[in-house]
Amino acid sequence: MTKPNGYVLQRGFSPIDGKPFVVIMTMNSNNRKTGKMLQVWILNESVNPVEAIATGADYTICGDCPHRKQSDGSRSCYVNVGQAPNSIWKAYKRGSYGNLSDLDLAEIKGKRIRWGAYGDPSIIDRYLVKALNKHAAGHTGYTHQWRQPWAQWCKGLFQASCDGMADYLDATAHGWKTFAVIPQGSEAYSGKLCPATADNSQATCATCKLCDGAKTDIFVEAHGTGAKYV
Repeated sequence: MTKPNGYVLQRGFSPIDGKPFVVIMTMNSNNRKTGKMLQVWILNESVNPVEAIATGADYTICGDCPHRKQSDGSRSCYVNVGQAPNSIWKAYKRGSYGNLSDLDLAEIKGKRIRWGAYGDPSIIDRYLVKALNKHAAGHTGYTHQWRQPWAQWCKGLFQASCDGMADYLDATAHGWKTFAVIPQGSEAYSGKLCPATADNSQATCATCKLCDGAKTDIFVEAHGTGAKYV
């Protein structure tokens, strides 16, 4: 029997607004920056990602992330939801993915997990994250919800996403390792430049291993179609 190219890890109701979300892990990736990691997507269960951004329904899975679409129409998020997220949502609606019970843990062994290829991983069940991490070779993860009481379990597992010096100082004062996005060409205020984005670097997220919430502070210059709005 052919194994599916992804699995539905969880369906639930967001602690952000109480609306339904779905968590899907895809097993293959051609993402040059991340390398061959298992990619975890957090999507609004009932609204496709393109419509969700247009209507604000992405709040369910992104919360108060400042990179969401703003009232003036600008959006600084690097994720093009019309591509992978929309395709994955449609495949989910067609029933293309297996269930968590179908997942052979041997498929995870020796691989690294990217928690949050889209969406905020803090809304995922903490025990699911920790259980799968035990079988993986490593992971990355970032959360903008690090101030929320219900997201404190993420400390030490995911980087606190910061959007300025005030965020950085607040997060580090509360024990978080951070990940900061800075405007292109601006002076960094935290940590180390993301090796996967450094000039002439051969590193990928799969080989770097730094953004696991426990090692160090990382920053990256804004990239993607929304970089000009950062």
